[in-house]
Amino acid sequence: MPKNMTTSNRINIVLALVAVFLLILGTNRIDKRHFETAQNAVKSVYKNRVLAQNYIYKMNNLIHKKQRHLMEGADVMNASVNKEIETLITLFSDTKLTADELSTFENFTTDFENLKKKETRYFENKNTQTENQSNDRPSFKTPFDENIEELQTDLNNLALIQVSETKHVLGFAQKSLNSNKLISNLEVYFLLIIGIIIMFFTFYRFKKS
Repeated sequence: MPKNMTTSNRINIVLALVAVFLLILGTNRIDKRHFETAQNAVKSVYKNRVLAQNYIYKMNNLIHKKQRHLMEGADVMNASVNKEIETLITLFSDTKLTADELSTFENFTTDFENLKKKETRYFENKNTQTENQSNDRPSFKTPFDENIEELQTDLNNLALIQVSETKHVLGFAQKSLNSNKLISNLEVYFLLIIGIIIMFFTFYRFKKS
């Protein structure tokens, strides 16, 4: 810094440098926050949507398998399927659920518990029901068809929620990245302006004096 510069010019240059430092520090923290937002969004989509969708897919397959076992009257195999579904229900409950998702999930668990109780009563009275069963009844029909349809509807609704929430989270992350890009551009322009001001006080005023 030239020795013959006025105190006012020196102060102006120092203030300009401080402004640059604060600008860089502030934008760095903002950039970090937006980066963390985008990173958390990616983690959230995987943990709470991709995995949840996988659980739903597996439960849906197990419901179809359960329906087949019920048609065949396979009590032991059906009980094994129930345990697998219960495990997936526990895993699904560990994901982050929205209010709508929680309500639908609770409907599914309630419908599943109702179906299990109905199955228990059915298999306990299986012999009696078999004796009283009409020969005109189609073999592909079971007393659980309505329950199965309710479970499938619940799972379909949960799957739709996953798609909707994934779109929402990714949209939020994209907005954060767009804001980060805008702030970065403004940062460059502001640094250029500060640089011009510093050059002005350093050279133009020095020449004039």
